[in-house]
Amino acid sequence: MPLRTKIECPECVADLVVKRGGVCPTCGARINKHVARVRTREKRIEQVVAVVGTVLVVGVAVVTSGETLFEGIAAYAIVGALMYYLARRTFV
Repeated sequence: MPLRTKIECPECVADLVVKRGGVCPTCGARINKHVARVRTREKRIEQVVAVVGTVLVVGVAVVTSGETLFEGIAAYAIVGALMYYLARRTFV
């Protein structure tokens, strides 16, 4: 499930909850291009996290294919924790 980042007005730094007519409801600054840029960046981050996650899952599956059940579970837990940490740092 994608996480939504907070978009702030580039002029007054107010949180933009609703984009009304392309202007900030607090200060009236034009925000069309700013919102589009932030959403494009967010989409790119989601794509990179998905690709890295897929590569890690396939890599762990290949590496742990001959291991026991417990070693495989441990490897998946480590990779899952790593992906959670990287994704959390990316969206903050």
